[in-house]
Amino acid sequence: MRPSKYNRLAECAFLLYLAFLAVFTLIFRNKIAAWETIFFSEALAAIVIVAVVRLQQARPEAGGLLLLRNWFLLPFILYGYRVQNFLIDCGRNPGFLPDRDSWLIAADRFLFGTDPTVWLQRITSPWLTELLQWIYATDYFLPLVLVLILYLRKRRLPFQKSVFILITGYLLSYFGYFLIPAIGPRFTIAHSVPLPGVFIREKLRDLIYCLEACPRDCFPSGHTEIPLLTLWLAHRYQRKLFWIYLPIVIGMLFSTVYLRFHYVIDIIAGAALAGGIILVTRFMESRKRKRTLNDKAS
Repeated sequence: MRPSKYNRLAECAFLLYLAFLAVFTLIFRNKIAAWETIFFSEALAAIVIVAVVRLQQARPEAGGLLLLRNWFLLPFILYGYRVQNFLIDCGRNPGFLPDRDSWLIAADRFLFGTDPTVWLQRITSPWLTELLQWIYATDYFLPLVLVLILYLRKRRLPFQKSVFILITGYLLSYFGYFLIPAIGPRFTIAHSVPLPGVFIREKLRDLIYCLEACPRDCFPSGHTEIPLLTLWLAHRYQRKLFWIYLPIVIGMLFSTVYLRFHYVIDIIAGAALAGGIILVTRFMESRKRKRTLNDKAS
């Protein structure tokens, strides 16, 4: 698939994010452990992105380079996630960007008069916990399956546009983690009822903890924003997949609170961010259609 403006937009968005990380690292270098290594990795990531783009542009007919350019940004999402963990971990960088869980707890209590994760203790069961842990883990696969189907069906613009929208969603959520770092109710609120599973709930939970390395990634909830964006894209481009995803996404939104990964205010913020991205996308598409009609009329 030849690149389009959506490839370029996604690449520019990621380079802007890397520029933000680099400037942030330099400004607060006295507070960040091993800042030189982090800054070097940020610069190297930017160089790799530019190099891949320039190499593909120099050899536009090379199939391998076309494949690389369409897919290579997706692994960078993981890099962008991991590097911000190093920057805003107040355990690693004492006294810098303290956790703001108290703000989110206060917001939930203002809205509901209690801690929702504590209230949900009355409906816990091992079978429900096991099911919701599995559903929670699908967050890492839903967007990948969608874009892979679009790619294999050679739907060039829907594929590239979906990748751009998803990358935008991820990057905007990362900015939220800088603004309000928080580790989540599983660490900050006392719960009298444990959440045992039936089969491998604990192993899945521990794997997630290991992969995420106890990040400050609660607000906004990426497990809300990205599944909602994926659901919207599936509704637009793969309607059958939408109906498969719909119950999974509904279960995922509930699981984020039930499993004590998120406060409810995180879910609200994640949904609002997804809605904002959708509204901006539709507005830009509407403007483009109007310009096209005006051009044809003239």
